[in-house]
Amino acid sequence: MNRPELITRSITGFFIVAITLGAIVYSPWTYLLWLCLIVFAGSREYFQLEKIPLTVTQIFVFPAILSAIVATIGYYLLNKITPIGILVCIPLAIGALFLLQLLFKKDVAQLVKINNAYYSATSYIGLPALCGCLFLSDVYDYKLVLVPIILIWLNDVGAYMIGSQWGKHKIAPLLSPGKSIEGTIGGGIIAVMTGVLLLKIWPEIPPGYIILLSLTTPFFALAGDLWESALKRNAGAKDSGRLLPGHGGILDRYDSLLFVLPVAALAYYIFVL
Repeated sequence: MNRPELITRSITGFFIVAITLGAIVYSPWTYLLWLCLIVFAGSREYFQLEKIPLTVTQIFVFPAILSAIVATIGYYLLNKITPIGILVCIPLAIGALFLLQLLFKKDVAQLVKINNAYYSATSYIGLPALCGCLFLSDVYDYKLVLVPIILIWLNDVGAYMIGSQWGKHKIAPLLSPGKSIEGTIGGGIIAVMTGVLLLKIWPEIPPGYIILLSLTTPFFALAGDLWESALKRNAGAKDSGRLLPGHGGILDRYDSLLFVLPVAALAYYIFVL
């Protein structure tokens, strides 16, 4: 990486960290907005990776609908209203879009491909964001959200540093040649050490919550990273998008989070609620 690229990547990285931390810490509303932005931008990138033939209008409509559902669920939870009714809107929205497509699409293969992308985007991006909304169901505590974020970041840093120095055995050479078994183990050790530190920094957080996430985050973060690598390799793309100079797209930065959020929500449900 040359100097201009390194500077661009560093500046963008600073803003990613600042916006992420600021949104999570400032208020539950900014946290919810942050989730919705990830859903909207991530869904658009996913459709582009799938290379489905959508119009400019269509490529905005479904991400907007999915983001609106996440926003509504979050709003309901913040106001202590049951969100069951609005959850039904997810399959209803996809079904309605399918019916509309029947009026215009004559190619069955394209029809199936587009709706597969809708369902896949919902499960890959929408459902993890809905899991993230669970943190709004009780008194919002930003520290509980920061725990998985910090673990993901330091796991990634540890895996990169150790893997670049001692990584010899590739863990998934066809998907991500840069990832090694040594780096993955090193990242996991760093995550566990970080969890021990967080137990001392935030003793008010139930220990089981931090322990479970410390042990599982390295595995689910790796799964999220490799899945996004598989999507890019299948699409023949280097990055998921161009929204973040030097870093690619939203999915490039939050791929691990999409797999870790459901685990964090489960840990929250078990140990906190």
